[in-house]
Amino acid sequence: MEPEGGETVIFWHGLARNSIDFVEIGAELGKKGYRVLAPDTLGRGLSEWAEDPKAEYSYANYLDLATKLMDFYCCDKVHWVGTSMGGLIGMLLAASDEYSDRIGSLVLNDIGPEVPQEALERIVNYVQSPLTFRRYNEINQYLQTLYQPFGPHTSQQWQVMIAASVRRLDNGDYTTHYDPQILASYEPSSTPINLWHQFAKVQVPLMLMHGLHSDVLTKDIVKKMREMQPDMAVNYYLGCGHAPNLFFKSYRQDVENFIEANPISPISHARRNAG
Repeated sequence: MEPEGGETVIFWHGLARNSIDFVEIGAELGKKGYRVLAPDTLGRGLSEWAEDPKAEYSYANYLDLATKLMDFYCCDKVHWVGTSMGGLIGMLLAASDEYSDRIGSLVLNDIGPEVPQEALERIVNYVQSPLTFRRYNEINQYLQTLYQPFGPHTSQQWQVMIAASVRRLDNGDYTTHYDPQILASYEPSSTPINLWHQFAKVQVPLMLMHGLHSDVLTKDIVKKMREMQPDMAVNYYLGCGHAPNLFFKSYRQDVENFIEANPISPISHARRNAG
């Protein structure tokens, strides 16, 4: 958490990721006076695991946790930067009749109002069946391959990200750092994600990050999003799929520039600080 009184930025990670993805951009924004909150979602990273996975690993609960986080830190209004799942949470908040006034700007990192079925099945397959490895260098190599679509990383950035993405089992084996039950509420026969109605209701400054090789955010989805929200800023990233990782300097500079160009009204700060 950065200084009280500055504008607050909430970073929310993707389905099977954690807050380490925002360590560098969070530090940079903190130096500029922003207060940065980047939680590990329930069941990921250093957060506890759900007692009732089917009920707790749901968007309804994530929205509840997000608003409670804002309440705890007395955030009247925030900038929201969400990667994949985190972007969907931000979109739902910004479209909500109850919470839309708490989102000052919204960055959607490689996510739209729908997800192609093939991409969804790819993600479900590896998330629901996490692999285990006897040696750390084996899971290190596996994760570098799995996360290659995130875009460029230095060797040091890879090690920082992967160290936070691995946990050790009781038998000494290594596996990924999330609860294998995080998709407990997912049903293969369920209705595909369709949030176009909610997306149309978003009225805050909006920025979309699109990895041009992404199978989650296709060019057709981006085209429809631009038609529906013509004022939305769109940044395209070559050599990158799902999803552009904010370890890469030019990616995070785009986010920082967008946040700085869309300051939150001073009235919001006055209300928050008065409380």
